[in-house]
Amino acid sequence: MNTAELVISPHDGAIHLSGYSLALRSGRRKEDVRKALAPLFRQEHAMGNGYEWLSFHKVTLGKQPCGFAAGFNHGALTEVHFSVSLPDAKLEGGWPTREAIEEELAFVRSQLNAQLGTEPDAASTAFPWGTVWSMSDPKGFQANSGVRYA
Repeated sequence: MNTAELVISPHDGAIHLSGYSLALRSGRRKEDVRKALAPLFRQEHAMGNGYEWLSFHKVTLGKQPCGFAAGFNHGALTEVHFSVSLPDAKLEGGWPTREAIEEELAFVRSQLNAQLGTEPDAASTAFPWGTVWSMSDPKGFQANSGVRYA
């Protein structure tokens, strides 16, 4: 399976996917993203209030399998959430264990540090162009990571 590596620019927060010319950035139109990333497209979900999400797979972050969801408000990109599937992540009843969540967070934070220069243990970091985060979601019992544009 061909995959695209996800890389975040420290200069403007644009998300680049290897092999694709379109960069995800603040305000990018939903139709343009769906068309340009069609081979990676998985599903669309309209919230009924102007917010819509496009989900994508066949992506990697730090060479690990990754999926991401691009969030749009009235058709304009506002944020991107992503999650990584580590090879030895432990599950209980189909859900990640606390240990697996912590391992994913540590991995994603190491990638954010390498790409953006964030602090290795930082749950979130603000930039002039927006915020990146990687933290535990206690309600969803999962890792929660992404980019929100200013």
